[in-house]
Amino acid sequence: MLTRTKTKLVLVGIIGGLGLGLGGCVSQQHYDQLEMQYRAAADRNAALARENEQYLAALELQKGASDGATSTLDQLRAENERLRNQLEQTNALLAEIDGQMRELDFMDPATDRALRELAQRFPNVVVYDSHRGMLRFASDLTFNSGSDQLRQGAKDTLKALGEVLKSNAGGQYEIQIIGYTDSQPISSGTAQRHPTNTHLSVHRAISVKQLLTSLGIPADRILVAGWGESHPAVPNTPSGNTPQNRRVEIFFRPDSSGSTSISSEADTQMAPARPVDPTK
Repeated sequence: MLTRTKTKLVLVGIIGGLGLGLGGCVSQQHYDQLEMQYRAAADRNAALARENEQYLAALELQKGASDGATSTLDQLRAENERLRNQLEQTNALLAEIDGQMRELDFMDPATDRALRELAQRFPNVVVYDSHRGMLRFASDLTFNSGSDQLRQGAKDTLKALGEVLKSNAGGQYEIQIIGYTDSQPISSGTAQRHPTNTHLSVHRAISVKQLLTSLGIPADRILVAGWGESHPAVPNTPSGNTPQNRRVEIFFRPDSSGSTSISSEADTQMAPARPVDPTK
């Protein structure tokens, strides 16, 4: 069980990070920090929810016990109330960070609309998260099990994405392709080509990059990485077989070289480059 001191330290650390001001321009470092705060708050929220469920279950058990256990029941009720208050705090924090992320002047209108339309065309393959500037591909529809070879449906979706990236507006972004897996162990057959889940996640990101570069997207605009089973979207099941965590995410990021800018839909000429922090 987390002590109150530890809980306060976690919340203070997260809330303290919100002291970073939101300027008119969005730096890569600022956005990454805000996203890390969001992940930390979401993880804390999930942990508190699980802990609260455990105490609710203990309360139900205690209700059926003898009258001599009144003090234990009171303690459980007090602990449950404390957890409920912490959940309210983390929910409020999540809402605040989410609101700030949505207010960031990050995606230009033309690219945002093009990505929304792409997700509508291929709803079974990709989901678009507009306020994070991210496309999420479901790995089970993008690759066969244990493979880094793209399926035909995924190729069609990526070809459509290539057209967005080659447009005037879409051409102003760098692309970060990040692979993820669930925690299911690598099979002996898969291990010959992908020794670990991290290898598999990186190799899948590389496959996506190779297809995009074959469509004419410059390789120096694309970063690839793989988290393996780290940073799951949802808690992994005991067996590790968790389809929601098998995914590839493609992030649109401002040009870190500072050679281009993100212009509005009405712009007819390139605007002066906005200063951005280099990506890691």
